[in-house]
Amino acid sequence: MTRAILLGKELLCLMTSKRRLHIMKPFSEINIPVPWGKIAGKWWGPTECKPIVCLHGIEDNCGTFDRLIPTLRKDKNISFLAIDFPGHGYSSPLPNGMFYHFLNFVLVLDHIRDYFQWSTVSLMGHSLGSITSFCYTLVYPEKVNFLICIDAIIPSFSPVTASYLRMNIEKFKKYMIIKDEPLAYTYEEVLEKVTSVFNGSVSREAAPCLLERKIACSKKYPGKYFFTRDPVLKANFAFNWPHEQMLKDISSIDNPIFMCKSKQSPYFGSKDLFHKIIEELKRNSRDCEFLILDGTHHIHLNEPKLIGAHIDEFLKKHYLEEKSNLEENSGIFCESPSSPLKIKSKI
Repeated sequence: MTRAILLGKELLCLMTSKRRLHIMKPFSEINIPVPWGKIAGKWWGPTECKPIVCLHGIEDNCGTFDRLIPTLRKDKNISFLAIDFPGHGYSSPLPNGMFYHFLNFVLVLDHIRDYFQWSTVSLMGHSLGSITSFCYTLVYPEKVNFLICIDAIIPSFSPVTASYLRMNIEKFKKYMIIKDEPLAYTYEEVLEKVTSVFNGSVSREAAPCLLERKIACSKKYPGKYFFTRDPVLKANFAFNWPHEQMLKDISSIDNPIFMCKSKQSPYFGSKDLFHKIIEELKRNSRDCEFLILDGTHHIHLNEPKLIGAHIDEFLKKHYLEEKSNLEENSGIFCESPSSPLKIKSKI
């Protein structure tokens, strides 16, 4: 009898402990259905609050925000939905034979807004995600509450020539037919590859935040890893928005905007155009904040508290709590996939 009571107490303690662990978990894994499969991501914060949608850079994933989000508005009920773009992280790639175009990423954002039946969205993006957020706001200014842009804003511009098109068509054909497991690497090798891009933009300490959804364990070579992003992404998907037209279109943006440029990061295009756009935004926006901070292209990942303090001040002025409309969509939450990493990053 005594043993049964003790076992019962142990079971109750274990169940309570599991509930506490669930409550303390910083995010929930989420899968949003789209016509070609799913958009995966992480929902941070209360599920009843409409989240700020967070968009990552090219060949990164939603883990890019793992260190920044916990620094923001700790005193408030605030939520963030960080997604993996198609072909990145745990999201479905585009159907085989389909080319990745910049507008695909803009459309993904509208798919998400439509799915949750949100009349407006609030946006935070880095690199490609920042450019996507900015262009979405240019196209649909009335659907955006505010946007936060980290280290990029202008779509990359590549002169369209026959040789340029031929090169990217051939790249696309080459990577489209790859079906086998790609090259495998040791953990140190994948870590080196991730930390060497953009002139060492990602620190070794922060890299596991990206690697968790960027690599998988090799079946061919036990103890090694391969990169899981869709190789077709290597074909260029630049979107040439004429600069003169973009400057004209900015007149429609009166939305609050926060823009941060990192000192150790290139402009990814014309420096003059970048600053012309900032000046035009300052003229039209109800509140345009532009900062240059000491850091790399991945400043939000390496120095989350530095940039987070400035974003927090912006959110204090412009974030308004709204309902998420999740009552009918609770089935989109799922278990987190098993991590391929033995080394965890400090958050």
